[in-house]
Amino acid sequence: MKRIQLLDYGRFFATISVIAFHYLFNGIHNGKISSISHIPEVIDFVKYGYLGVDFFFMISGYVIFFSAKNRNASQFAVSRAVRLYPAFWIAIIFTSSFAIFWGGEQMAVSPSLIITNFTMAPTVFGKGFVDGVYWTLIYELKFYSLILAFLFFGAQKKLNNIFLLWPIAIAIAIYYEKDYLPYLGSYFCYFSAGVILAIMKEKRNIFHYPSFFLALYLCISFSAGKAPGLSEAKDIFYSEIIIGCIVAVFFIFFIIVNSKVSSNFNLYGSRLLGALTYPIYLIHAHFGYMFISKFATEENKILIYLLTFIIVLSVAYIIHIVVEKKYTHFWKEFFNRIIGKPIEFLNYNFIAIVTVYKNRINSGK
Repeated sequence: MKRIQLLDYGRFFATISVIAFHYLFNGIHNGKISSISHIPEVIDFVKYGYLGVDFFFMISGYVIFFSAKNRNASQFAVSRAVRLYPAFWIAIIFTSSFAIFWGGEQMAVSPSLIITNFTMAPTVFGKGFVDGVYWTLIYELKFYSLILAFLFFGAQKKLNNIFLLWPIAIAIAIYYEKDYLPYLGSYFCYFSAGVILAIMKEKRNIFHYPSFFLALYLCISFSAGKAPGLSEAKDIFYSEIIIGCIVAVFFIFFIIVNSKVSSNFNLYGSRLLGALTYPIYLIHAHFGYMFISKFATEENKILIYLLTFIIVLSVAYIIHIVVEKKYTHFWKEFFNRIIGKPIEFLNYNFIAIVTVYKNRINSGK
């Protein structure tokens, strides 16, 4: 698939909305930013910035579908590991280094916490996250694991049909109150929406629209349905109507992305902005909380906000250029050895066993 510049802008906008939510509202609200108070004029806007995460999941579903279509199981696993882990490992070291001195009780780290976080799944070991935003990576890993399983078992050509049925499966699970089952509830409606929009980008027909509209309903229902709980938990009103409208805008954005018009856009710096979104997301939260609390006062907080963002942007740029871009070949070779080759070996033997089994059945006939 040709790189879609508008999608990179969408990624960056989602990142900015999440940063605004954390710095201008949530960090102060939950006490992780303790030296300053809210800016009342912006709360009604930035309090909805958490929906940028929902948008991220939607983008992930869209992009990963195209990535999976052109790769086997081994290639897919390596490509995802190269994208996720190098920047993540550096982000852990970066955030932990500051948390050791500035973390306090809320953001303290320990050697065991840091080590288990390197797996990206510390909850398996009964540990939390070095940075609170890492919880989203668990959903990413689960989604990637689902794709990997389909590729491993040879369902690559059936991905379209499988994913068009996904919103239907989610709706049935919700109706029968079984949405706690894996992949049948929570944020997975956004992954399913992204995949369906990717399918419609590739080749659209009338049979895609029921899944599209069902995914739209599920996403709005899920996010808007959390409004009462959010209002109670954060002691601030969240409008179900506004949330629903924001989610609808996500879908409108992808309709534009899928249009022929978007292919003609020439958006300055889109590739770099898209590449920076992941490292920015990884390092912005706890570092930002600690830095702002350490240096911000009511008098200088606008300046400190600006300085914090500049530092985060600069560190993210260094991570991208030095860690991700410069050593791309190294990371590909590294993950191919520790992940790609074992999966390739297992996949080859699985296919061989299936082939032998089919031949025996055919011989029996």
